[in-house]
Amino acid sequence: MSDQNQGGSAGELRGRIKWFNPEKGFGFVTPADGAPDVFLHISALKDAGLQDAPEGATIHCEVGQGRKGVQVTRVITLDTSTATPRRPPQRRPFGGGGGRGPGGPRGGYEPR
Repeated sequence: MSDQNQGGSAGELRGRIKWFNPEKGFGFVTPADGAPDVFLHISALKDAGLQDAPEGATIHCEVGQGRKGVQVTRVITLDTSTATPRRPPQRRPFGGGGGRGPGGPRGGYEPR
């Protein structure tokens, strides 16, 4: 990373969000200069008043040495206009999964 000092001190980075999972609380940034991916923890987003980092969004941030490698320490800007549109969740057609359940083809109805 050309903008980053390798000695563990902070540096600036520009790149794109590779992926981020808000449920897991982390993801990765792909630096614009082709350097290895950088870890992004949700705490850095929350400190900037953000909750999510959509895939493809452009990020300008400070990075530093974390416990397991280089990570984002502060988000300066996050431009979500460059993000990849998320596909809406797949919905099943009305009528449910079409399963027959324990009652066989009659749905559990037993004639008397």
